[in-house]
Amino acid sequence: MKQKEKLKCPVCNTKFIPRTFYPEEAIFSTSEGKKLSGFNGYISSRGVKPTEVILSSWITYCPSCNYVLKFVKEIVKKEKIQAQRQEVKDITEKYNNYYFGFPFEDYSQYLAMVVENVKNDIENSLKDLNLAAFENIYEIKDAFKLLVRFYANLENYCNSQFSSEIDKDLANKIKSLELSVEMEEILLELNEIRDKAIHSDYELSEDDKSKVNKAIVGFILNLVEKHIKPLINSKKIKSKYNYLDIRDLNMELKIYLNGYFNNIIKNGSSTETHIKTYLDQLLLN
Repeated sequence: MKQKEKLKCPVCNTKFIPRTFYPEEAIFSTSEGKKLSGFNGYISSRGVKPTEVILSSWITYCPSCNYVLKFVKEIVKKEKIQAQRQEVKDITEKYNNYYFGFPFEDYSQYLAMVVENVKNDIENSLKDLNLAAFENIYEIKDAFKLLVRFYANLENYCNSQFSSEIDKDLANKIKSLELSVEMEEILLELNEIRDKAIHSDYELSEDDKSKVNKAIVGFILNLVEKHIKPLINSKKIKSKYNYLDIRDLNMELKIYLNGYFNNIIKNGSSTETHIKTYLDQLLLN
C-alpha cells in the first residue's frame, strides 16, 4: 500500500482519499449460459484459458465525478513447475493465486493516523499537568475533609507550576492559574469558606457541599482545556490534514477524552453527564 500517495482520478484529475475499497469478483460465462465467479469459475469455464487472469478487483469512486476506478485484488497464473531432473516429461503446470492489498491508503487508515497523531500531542501536553493528586480524591466522603484535601492538593499543584510564587497566599496562586472567570470565582469563594470552616465553628451547607464537587470537576476540566484547546482547533487541524472530516476526528476524541476524564474524576453518573456536556462544548470549534 502506498501510504503517502493520494489517488488521482484519471478523468477529472481530482486527488482524494477513497472512503474505502470494495471487492468485486470476476464473472465467467460458460457455453451453457451459466455464470461462474472467482478461481473456481476460472478453472471450471471451458475453452482456451489465458495464462494470467484477474479474478477480483478493488473498486472505488471519485468523489468529484463518480468515475469508477479498479485495481487488482487477486490474479491467477498458470505456471510451469519443473522437477530437479531436467527432463521435459517432468514439467507440469499449476495454478497459483496472487493477492494484493489496498493499492492506496483509504479513509479509515488516514483517520486512524490523524487520531493517533492528535492523541499523542494531547498526551504529551498533559504530562506536564500531573493530575495524579486529584485522581482518588472522591474516595473521601466527608465534605469538609474533601474540601480541605482538595485545597491542599490545589496549593501543592500551584507550587509545582509556579515556583516563584510559593510565598504568595492561595488566592493569588489561584489567580495565577488563569482559569475561566467562573471557575476562578468558585475557587476563591470556596477558599474563603474553607478558611471559615477551619478557623471557626462554621458548618458546610448543602449548597457548599455541591460547590465543592462542582469546583473539583470544573477545576480539572478547565485545566485540561487550557492545555488541549490549541491542539484541537479545527482550522489548524484542517490546514494540516486536508482530507479529514473534522466530525470524524471529534467523535474519536470524545471517546478518548471521556475515558481520560472518567479515570480521574470518579464521582458517579452526574459527573459523567457533566463530562459529556463539557466535551460537546470543547469540541464545538
